[in-house]
Amino acid sequence: MRTRRRPPRAARSSTRRRQFATDMIQHDAQALAMVDLTLGRQLAPEIEQLAEDLLMAQGPEIEQMTDWLTDWDEPIPETMRDHANAHGDGEMEMDSDMPGMMSGQQMAELEAAKGAEFERMWFEMMIEHHEGAIEMAQGEQAEGHNVEAIDLAENIESAQQDEISTMETLLGS
Repeated sequence: MRTRRRPPRAARSSTRRRQFATDMIQHDAQALAMVDLTLGRQLAPEIEQLAEDLLMAQGPEIEQMTDWLTDWDEPIPETMRDHANAHGDGEMEMDSDMPGMMSGQQMAELEAAKGAEFERMWFEMMIEHHEGAIEMAQGEQAEGHNVEAIDLAENIESAQQDEISTMETLLGS
C-alpha cells in the first residue's frame, strides 16, 4: 500500500497564499459589485457612507493581492467586475462554494429591488458576504505561512467584523 506524501511545506505555503489571494480578489470584487448597485439610488446617508467605506477598503485590498499574484508569477483571476462580466453582460458564474458569495440570481434580485427592500436586502447580503470573508481570513490565519497574507487576513477579519456590527445596528434601526 502506497501512502500519499504531502508536498513540502514551501509548496503548501505557496499554494495556500495563492489560493487565499485568488479567492479573496473574487470575493472582494463581488462586494464591490454590490457597492456598485447602490450608485444612483436614493438611499439612507448611512448606507451611502458605508458603501463608500467599503469601496475605499476593498479596492486597495484587491490591488495589493493582484500585485502579490503578479510578483509570484500567478494568474490574476477574472472577476464579475471585469468589463466583460460587469452587470450580467458576461457569462461568468460566481463561485457559490466560496463562503458568503451570492449567486447570480441573488445579485439580480438585489439589482431589481427598490427603496427599503433594496436597503434591507443589501444589508443582509453584505453581512452574509462579510461573514464569508471573515471565514476565509480566519482560514488563512490558521493555515497560512506568508506573513503579508496573514497580516492582511487579520486586517480583513477586524475591519469586516466592525462593518458587520455597524450594518446590524443600521438594519435593526
